[in-house]
Amino acid sequence: MNAYKLGIIIFLFLVDKILQYVQLSPIWFNHYADDLLFLPVALSLALWIQQKYVNQQFKFSIIQIIFTWLACSILFEGIYPALFLDYIQDPLDVLAYGIGAVIFSLFLNQGAVK
Repeated sequence: MNAYKLGIIIFLFLVDKILQYVQLSPIWFNHYADDLLFLPVALSLALWIQQKYVNQQFKFSIIQIIFTWLACSILFEGIYPALFLDYIQDPLDVLAYGIGAVIFSLFLNQGAVK
């Protein structure tokens, strides 16, 4: 993971937040962009830390990415809505997390550039 790709992902996340704040994003984007970007942002940060401090060529395995997608889906769409009234179950969120995991796996999960 190079800093350039990490910067792009974080930039997209910040643009999403700004568009939501000024209420300029389409309603579907407003509902699913956070979920779509969550795993690319979280896994990219984790990958960057791992490569910076432990192993420059570290990459997440497909099993680790799938496990992270399942864990987030169960936590955010199963457990949290059962415990907190502010959270709502939405199966499309699970799909958005999955698409984000695929984006991370295909485009971002790479060894560090030397």
